[in-house]
Amino acid sequence: MAMIQTASLKEQRPLVALAKRAKTILTGLFILVFCPLSLLLTPSCNPEAKWETEDVTINMNVTTVSAGFIECSFSTSKEAYYLVSIAPVEEGVDPMAHQKQFMMLALDSANVEYLKWRNELLNQGEFNVAPFASHALQYGAVDYFYTGLLPNRDYWIYAFVVNPETMEPAGKLYLQQITTTKLSVMDIHFAYRIKGRWDYIYPMDTLGKIYNAFPYIATTRDSITLTEDSLFSQEGAVLYFYFWCLERFTEPEKANVLYGVHAVENDGYQSSENWQEGHTYYTAICGFDGGFQQMTIYKFIWSGDSCNYYFRDTDPANIVNLYR
Repeated sequence: MAMIQTASLKEQRPLVALAKRAKTILTGLFILVFCPLSLLLTPSCNPEAKWETEDVTINMNVTTVSAGFIECSFSTSKEAYYLVSIAPVEEGVDPMAHQKQFMMLALDSANVEYLKWRNELLNQGEFNVAPFASHALQYGAVDYFYTGLLPNRDYWIYAFVVNPETMEPAGKLYLQQITTTKLSVMDIHFAYRIKGRWDYIYPMDTLGKIYNAFPYIATTRDSITLTEDSLFSQEGAVLYFYFWCLERFTEPEKANVLYGVHAVENDGYQSSENWQEGHTYYTAICGFDGGFQQMTIYKFIWSGDSCNYYFRDTDPANIVNLYR
């Protein structure tokens, strides 16, 4: 995809635009909250490895664009540390015309997020905290998955080399403008398995293969707890979980987006339920690609470590209802 070179601003507008841009970058960084932690941490980062800042080329390749997520791969021509991020396009702002200011604002915003993350760990008594470069910067080839995006909306995906010692940008800004689709381009089904105290979610494409990039949310609830809620009944399970999913779609910070095969040992995803012998449970799984692609609700009785159930969302047994 071609690099975006937007039109130059009028002489009197750059400072105003850049001030607005600071807010936009912060907004864009909140989007990264929905990226898995494994993406935020750089697996290939080696603090002892060599790195360069001169004449480094960054390759950006957008591989998937859907209604609520964008998948992009990055690599560098030389070993280098670099920052990657995404932000909603703001009218009247031209990042390419003010590259240095844009990159400095992005680094400042990333550092703020790093400090929050580091302080949370320190408050929890964790003293082996990764430095900024290892936590917030990339090193080597990476695949990045941005979620929590809005359908039919323009976004900037950008990257630039960073000197990890001086914390300054090096080289030029690489930027692409991408428009998310109006509707999901994915056709995903979910399989669900319970074995012992673990439960597993498998998002699958039309060929029955696991699709690791599709975002979804899930919850498991004890029917005893649910009967205390006036909205819930056996017939109203779909309505109850529909509103549960809808709340998290309208308030993305509550979403806890999952990807690919997800396994949980008895914590009910976003529920505090403890599985107990003989209790009836519901697990709801909702596609989260810019809206509901589908919602599947499974009902089962937990029978201890010996239980081994495997459900597919095309099977009528144990499925309360299927929302598409």
